[in-house]
Amino acid sequence: MWFAAVTAQTHEPRWKCETVPIEPCVKHHGRLSSQNGIGLKLWAIGTTRMFAVENGFENLPKAVSKYLEMTSADHSYIFGDFEVCPVEPDRPGHIRRACVAGGVNLVVQPLRDDRPPFRLLSTWPTRVRGESRWE
Repeated sequence: MWFAAVTAQTHEPRWKCETVPIEPCVKHHGRLSSQNGIGLKLWAIGTTRMFAVENGFENLPKAVSKYLEMTSADHSYIFGDFEVCPVEPDRPGHIRRACVAGGVNLVVQPLRDDRPPFRLLSTWPTRVRGESRWE
């Protein structure tokens, strides 16, 4: 019988953050989007909290930035679990600048057509044969 160590891994590297965080990074389930004005925005789902993402398109993985280009036919929302690193103090009622250090379990919801949402598989944990949650 074949046994494997159970480890959840993703193939996505950490996202590049050029701004130094002022607090420890925290995981948030959220929606990453692009629009005019603040280029990238992350909404922490279940709250009214919004983050202005400081990374910039050039510092995001290609698999993610492809869906955030506003002029692309692939323009989409990206839902998932994001590692958010604040770069300025929190001010209630204001959008907070932050750097996103990574994202896992990402789901893309296309905005320009009727395609259903789909997973970015490279950001989902690797399946391990024999692990009960996958059977």
